[in-house]
Amino acid sequence: MKIGLMQTFLETDQGERKELFVHPNLDWIGSKSQETKAWEVDGYRISIRDNWIRNSACSFELVRRIVGEKLYDSSPGAIAFETRMELEEDSREPIRFGIPSAVYDDTTGERKETRTFMETRLTGCMVLAHKSEEAAIVLKKLNCAREQGIMKREKGQKEFWHNTDITSIGYKKEEKNALCIRWPYEEKDCSPALDSRRTPIKAYYPLGEKFEVELRYEIKEIKEKTFTDSFYEEFKEQALRLDTTEKVIKLPFSREEAMRYRKISLEKSYKEFGKDGAGFFFDFDPQKGYGSQPSGFGTAKNEIPHDTYTHILEYGFTGRELNTALLLSEEDDKWQKRAEKVIDFFVDNCVTDDGWIYSLYDLERERPFASFGDKAAPKLHYMSYDKCEGNYLRTMTEPMFDLLRCVIQFKSFGKEKKRWAEAVDKFAGFLLNVQNKDGSWFRGYDKAGRAAFESSAAAIPVPFLCCCAKHTDDGAKYRKAAEMAGQYLISNDVQAEKYKGGTLDNPDIIDKEAAEYVMAALYHLYKLTEKQEYLEGAKKAARQFVTWNYIWNAPMGLDTILGKKDFHTKGMGAINSVWCGGVVDIYSMFHIKELFLIGDACEDEFMKKMAEWISIATNQIMSYPEDNMGFTDLGMQPEGFGVCPQGMDEGMIRNGDIWGTLGWIYSAGIDGMKRYFDVR
Repeated sequence: MKIGLMQTFLETDQGERKELFVHPNLDWIGSKSQETKAWEVDGYRISIRDNWIRNSACSFELVRRIVGEKLYDSSPGAIAFETRMELEEDSREPIRFGIPSAVYDDTTGERKETRTFMETRLTGCMVLAHKSEEAAIVLKKLNCAREQGIMKREKGQKEFWHNTDITSIGYKKEEKNALCIRWPYEEKDCSPALDSRRTPIKAYYPLGEKFEVELRYEIKEIKEKTFTDSFYEEFKEQALRLDTTEKVIKLPFSREEAMRYRKISLEKSYKEFGKDGAGFFFDFDPQKGYGSQPSGFGTAKNEIPHDTYTHILEYGFTGRELNTALLLSEEDDKWQKRAEKVIDFFVDNCVTDDGWIYSLYDLERERPFASFGDKAAPKLHYMSYDKCEGNYLRTMTEPMFDLLRCVIQFKSFGKEKKRWAEAVDKFAGFLLNVQNKDGSWFRGYDKAGRAAFESSAAAIPVPFLCCCAKHTDDGAKYRKAAEMAGQYLISNDVQAEKYKGGTLDNPDIIDKEAAEYVMAALYHLYKLTEKQEYLEGAKKAARQFVTWNYIWNAPMGLDTILGKKDFHTKGMGAINSVWCGGVVDIYSMFHIKELFLIGDACEDEFMKKMAEWISIATNQIMSYPEDNMGFTDLGMQPEGFGVCPQGMDEGMIRNGDIWGTLGWIYSAGIDGMKRYFDVR
């Protein structure tokens, strides 16, 4: 496979399209080659100069310089430039395309489509076309957008003016596959920018005063064994190249201080209620304070805010009550006693005799409730399944793993917690009873232990079972169950190089958390068994997980909250393949310990470097003594950060926005960081 027909076009906002350059392939390029075109448009002289550099027989660089000069007063329009590079293929084997934080699909098959993304939506601006270990091509942008600029559009417009240096990159699958770049950007066949219908968008650069734009690209043929290897190696190379100019944020406080600030805020969210109730009310809007409704954006089914968040306790997914109890129990005797009260309330009210777990409790109705299927229950953003009442595998496993850690920690305090340990045994037994013969579990279960979803899952319970294998009397059976799940992960997720459905509210979407959890699960199995196949599987999952995290700093609007606070995207994590890096959060913090240790075991310094970048970047926009960031207390932080528009015509997210907060960020910011600091 190699680059074939190359075409560069000028487009105008009036629908005109003019071919500027055309070449049958890259063979015409010498060690250095140049071509230039100039013409007049609407009273402007526009020139484009392409400088080509041949680095080797299979590697080329393009430096494109576009200049516009005003010749006389007129009523100018707007322009754009697109380049398409067809792929000459020597077999009918389908191509698998990869774009960081956006596209990780198996293959495109026979489906015709165009997928292009504005570069600010991507953790790294590159597109990979992978056919086999002998045939892969990568196109990478070597310089980064610097100006968010001003968008001129009215609600409902899908074509508009935007004076920005933001480009787009992607692929077209038509009669012939092609790679494509455009300045300014377009997003097609679909985009999350405007609305939930995912209307495509196209930007044009408005002709005004003199302008000059320089765009730099690399195109090369590569040979790696797998899609993931090719993807990761090129992403790493791009990251290291950019590292001289793209810096992670310099925090005004230490990371140890950051954990302390977060704990101060977390402590203030603690409340006691009723005869024996206690919990943390950590779902709120940091700009309004404790007890307020959290702000947010829509998921597939529901929107935040919703007033039910103010009177529920969450033990898994977006809130980790027992994890916060675990963290604060280390402080002093007072917090040990409070932690015991929080944990006892959960064990008394949420653990059933057969080991099925409630992970939500409603204070108004004074009872626990199912995570899906209860139509009268409080409305949370992931409560969208109504065929039966039940709970997700993930939201059962998280609190029970936290409970097991509490058992271990309180034992170190000299306190044996038999009731807690018995609850852990009940749930571990439940997991073994419902585990499928192939080693997987289903995504959720009703109260009778019957599968509520057809889709399988396997990663989430593995670290819990590995911990059970080390700290309970029945370790052998838990190790066996964990290894069955590990084999399922290797044979399915790792073998397919595809990780999806990590979050409850986006079950069928490729996302960061799916790769992150497979990585963590297989690493825990490796530590338990010392079997190299688990380390190798963990490494492969880690290689995709890394690509979900920014390696450059996307521009923020200067008049936005994030722009005013000099927010840096480098080290922040994208969420899923719909929003891509258009919204970022701090969830990567949960498993940077595992990422670091995998890098150490595999002698991969970039994995360790990425863990360090994440540990720094994810403490941004947090209130500290010298700057409260517009929040009501110390140690508060938004849940999410807007890098690109997401549903902006529906009142959702724009560049530079923030939203939140749900309680999981305390667990990520304290527990995730502490675990990392224990090994770095």
